[in-house]
Amino acid sequence: MKKIVYLLFLFSLTANAQSIDPSHHVPVDKVLLASFDQSVYADGPKTFKGAQLQTIGMPCGGIASGQLYVRGDGTLACWWIANNAYNTGYGHRSTNNFMTALGPWQDCYQTFTPPSYIEEGFTINGRPLDAAHFDAIEFTGEYPVATIDYKDSKEFLPVAVRLQVFSPFIPLDARESATPGTVLQYTLTNTAKTTQTVTLTGRLQNPVGLDGKVSYTGTNRNIAFHQNGLTGITMDLVNTTLPAQHPWNGDICLSLLGDGVTSPDAQKALGEKLVGEISKKLVLRPGESKKVTFLLSWYFPNRPHYIDTAWTKPLRTDGPLVYNNYKNCFSSSRNVAEWLETNLPRLQQQTFAFHDAYYNHSTLPYWLNRRLISPLSTLATETCQWWGNGKFYAWEGVGSCIGTCTHVWNYEQGIAHLFPELDRNLREQTDFANSFRADGGIFTRDGNHDRWTGQDVYIDGQAGTVLKAYREHLLSADNRFLMRNWPKIKATTHYLIRADGNADGLIEGMQPNTYDDQFYGANTYVGSLYVGALKAAALMGKLMQDPFADSCAMIAARGAENSSKRLFNGEYFIQDVDLKEHPNAQYAKGCLSDQLFGQTWSSLYGLGDLYPTNEIKSALQSIWKYNWAPDIAAQTKDHPAERDFASPGEAGLLVCTWPHDPHPGNHGVRYRDEVWTGIEYQVATSMIYHGMVNEGLSIVKGLDDRYQPEKHNPWNEVECGDHYARAMASWGVFLALCDFQYDGPKGILGFAPKIQPEHFQSFFSAAEGWGNIAQERKGRIQTNTVSLVYGKLGLQQLRVSVITKVKTIQLKRNGHVIIMQPAQQDNQLTIRFEPLNLKSGDQITITTNYEN
Repeated sequence: MKKIVYLLFLFSLTANAQSIDPSHHVPVDKVLLASFDQSVYADGPKTFKGAQLQTIGMPCGGIASGQLYVRGDGTLACWWIANNAYNTGYGHRSTNNFMTALGPWQDCYQTFTPPSYIEEGFTINGRPLDAAHFDAIEFTGEYPVATIDYKDSKEFLPVAVRLQVFSPFIPLDARESATPGTVLQYTLTNTAKTTQTVTLTGRLQNPVGLDGKVSYTGTNRNIAFHQNGLTGITMDLVNTTLPAQHPWNGDICLSLLGDGVTSPDAQKALGEKLVGEISKKLVLRPGESKKVTFLLSWYFPNRPHYIDTAWTKPLRTDGPLVYNNYKNCFSSSRNVAEWLETNLPRLQQQTFAFHDAYYNHSTLPYWLNRRLISPLSTLATETCQWWGNGKFYAWEGVGSCIGTCTHVWNYEQGIAHLFPELDRNLREQTDFANSFRADGGIFTRDGNHDRWTGQDVYIDGQAGTVLKAYREHLLSADNRFLMRNWPKIKATTHYLIRADGNADGLIEGMQPNTYDDQFYGANTYVGSLYVGALKAAALMGKLMQDPFADSCAMIAARGAENSSKRLFNGEYFIQDVDLKEHPNAQYAKGCLSDQLFGQTWSSLYGLGDLYPTNEIKSALQSIWKYNWAPDIAAQTKDHPAERDFASPGEAGLLVCTWPHDPHPGNHGVRYRDEVWTGIEYQVATSMIYHGMVNEGLSIVKGLDDRYQPEKHNPWNEVECGDHYARAMASWGVFLALCDFQYDGPKGILGFAPKIQPEHFQSFFSAAEGWGNIAQERKGRIQTNTVSLVYGKLGLQQLRVSVITKVKTIQLKRNGHVIIMQPAQQDNQLTIRFEPLNLKSGDQITITTNYEN
């Protein structure tokens, strides 16, 4: 790839720019070290070792099935698999440490090792497989697979040990990806010149009911079992005062594929340590390798509908039971283990096929590829729940802020593309179900008002609901989702138009929003979401042959024009608000990082530029110029953040700054001086779409540097709580880099790489299948391929980007020529053909030959 000179927008101030206010300390010119420049496009290290291991806690259980971590040395931690999580908000200095029933806990933006208060682990010939006994362990974290190599710098190891930890993770198959279990697969290799006899042993303390050891009595019980193909120990709680339907009641199973030796059946009083063991003895000839697979499975079906819990307190257990969805598939932890044992070859093949397609068939810088998928591990934490009635439900962060709220979840893009059925579920079982009001308003928190602000409808979330509905339509295989939901989508849009009042495309009244307050007056944070929602509604209405589509398109056009006239100050978009009437919680003349949030949505889903392109680019350049600091220290020293999500010496994108006016202090928009990863991803996405690839990637690289494991758990991006949902905006960056375009009902797929277009390869997912896309340019020849790895894919149109006029075009499926109709407009090549139904293993190839 051609060397990119990293001047990073070292432009002169334009004629209409104003002087910088002395209260503003973000450097206009980003003087970055050459090493940072190089690191943005370099692959970066693949493995973590030494001090980097201390904070690692990669989620390793099934999605929406509880929270279990694999740590940097392969040991397990957290153990919030029994409906026993804590509220990990609010992220303020005074609430970052708290006590649990089993010991102290830390959360949010601190450096700490994820705790485990139960005895567990594995040994080889009696030597524990952990950092205390192997001093050169290497951890490769490629969610959903963690690979741990046990090494020692002081001695030769006659048997090399590699551990791979994963749970079934198969995009487009949410049910099997929600298995309450973890696979721990050891590969043992004889590196010596003589035959080695090895015993591998797994140990686990019975954890059932331990959270209630002070309040309840009972007997922990371990029962061994041996059956064809499976050896294991089930662990439960009997003779207990803990009610049978209590959320903490259930069972857990440690098992081994094949024959092994277990510890005997045993019982101890609740609170006394009861440990079970399973061992496997192996004989390895020189150079021989053998695999040993352990399964950890659990069954705690009685999830309650949580009522808000105080910061840092255990989640309350007294709500009505909604159950865990896995209750519909399994009857016990042993049943889970049996199912895994029977289906593991297929589950492992499909999980590793995804892992291979995402990590090994990608030309994106390795650090970037890993960072963009890491927030998707939030699915396998207590942030996300899947109830027994089929409803997908989530917090904002672990145990923090109920109700899959419309505003924070406005930012999420990853679930929609990897498990679209779950986002369709949110629309149909929440937004357009119990959250839907008769007037078309959408309750912000799963049918409830917001107890902090007292508001029922957050206007940003209201507009986002329309945009999300359009996304869910595009990511469907046909029009049925839209047909089922159009009347409510239309009513949701009508609510926005009524909030507008005079159909001028501007919402100027009270606007409750994700900053936990209300904006007043016209602004493009809400306004761009509104205009984007109108454009989306117009397209959906047209498909439904509803004249309402014309009204939406007309108001959207007015909104774009009026926003440009009233709100663009020559550099960026401001808020037109009367500060005498509304002196608090506004951003007014400030530069809000989220000012073009709706434009990000519009770029992602083909709605075009909402405002004049030159104004959008100028606003994005201003956000880079005024809000992103290579070191936040100077700005936050004078303007301390309410909560710290970046530290002095670290880079970050500030929520809002006032470059040309005195900083308003506590009168400004709330959270103004904080750094939110979800906003960073959102802004980077828009920058990449609008030609600011260097700047967008620099924002993400600064974020990635903050979450290096020497300092913070790379798989836990925090805000108001651990594993914060807003961070799943990361997938938008991935889509922008591919410029991936998809319309499932119309059978349209396209891509136009924004990075490495001469040699590009990456993952893609569609409504019913996923695989890889690629582009090669050599001389006058360009080749684009779509390779389907999993599922099926209906296509009748492909779109690719070309660099000049095309002379010849050839389309093939698996080497066979397909009749097609090409059309070129500027640099976009559109190829239409009779509908094709691709299956796993199929490949479509477009070969274009440029004119001289």
